[in-house]
Amino acid sequence: MKPRNMYRIIIGAIMIISSIFFILMTGGEAIIGTIMLCAGMVFLITGITRHRRYGDDPESDERSKKIGAFGITYAWLTGLFFMTALFWLDYTGLLVLTTQNALGLSVVVLALSAVVYQAWLFRKGDVD
Repeated sequence: MKPRNMYRIIIGAIMIISSIFFILMTGGEAIIGTIMLCAGMVFLITGITRHRRYGDDPESDERSKKIGAFGITYAWLTGLFFMTALFWLDYTGLLVLTTQNALGLSVVVLALSAVVYQAWLFRKGDVD
């Protein structure tokens, strides 16, 4: 097992145990226990999934790095166009959003478009 994956699993398990302890000690009143529980689950699942998927093989090569870079670039351009559209919709009065809503939508569009573009490019096989 790669040390990186082992550390993820160990950190995840420690965070889950400490968050359960924290939740029990505070009676579920504080939100920090829930946040730590979610983060611990993410660490644990990521470590186990990466170990099962890659084992001791390399996780990335030149092709996957190139696909990742192109996917992030396409996502950045998509986010830029989306934020420009939000600006013009607000400027014309067609759609009035609060700052929180506009930023939240922008983050969601950026994150989802990055995942979609990278998945599409990986399925396609390579970047032309």
